[in-house]
Amino acid sequence: MLADLHLGLESELSAKGVCLPSQIPEIKQRVLQLIKIHKAEKLLLLGDVKHNVPRSTWLEWRELPGFFEELLKAVEVEIIPGNHDGDLEGMIPRGVKIHPVSGIRLGKVGFVHGHAWPSKEVLGGEVLVMGHNHPAVELRERVGGKMLEPAWLRLRMDPSHLPPALRTENPPEVLVMPSFSRLIKGSPVNREVPEELIGPLFRSGALSMEKAEVYLLDGTYLGRVTELCEI
Repeated sequence: MLADLHLGLESELSAKGVCLPSQIPEIKQRVLQLIKIHKAEKLLLLGDVKHNVPRSTWLEWRELPGFFEELLKAVEVEIIPGNHDGDLEGMIPRGVKIHPVSGIRLGKVGFVHGHAWPSKEVLGGEVLVMGHNHPAVELRERVGGKMLEPAWLRLRMDPSHLPPALRTENPPEVLVMPSFSRLIKGSPVNREVPEELIGPLFRSGALSMEKAEVYLLDGTYLGRVTELCEI
């Protein structure tokens, strides 16, 4: 399971004067390595597989079909589309399964990208996993240096803020994944929260960023967002 690959981001950077070779081959090798290490049989991508909107670039049209063909040789591939995934269906080979933007539920775990409301079935699991927000934490040194580290968020949902049709008796615990793309460092949750990116679950108040627990990629627990904002 991965989220926010943002394949093709290099085209946007190039338009801004930052020229990089295609990162898609490197990302493909990272994904295939993870598949091999974990002996995975299925890969679920939680949206924003590609980057450019509203129009896709020649780089995406040229390289994404081959990217997916290589993945299909190793695992089953399924996608829950994100807000950057326009045109994606035309770029994927037969065999890649695309789910609704409202997400899917596998056993006790629901999955969604995060830019759209999950279905009631997805919210009915014990855990909800989502992407979309690119969470990160800003770490500062005493001498003034700072670095941005991708992070996981762990939250509890307040069902009273959900639309009546989506409310459940036992709301799921929520895990927000960091971006898999190394070109996207993420939004520092202890410095700023870009409201235009956080999606309906946060905008409605069903999830509160201030109450989120923050974990680094290696599992190190840093505390709640409110505690980190005081550092």
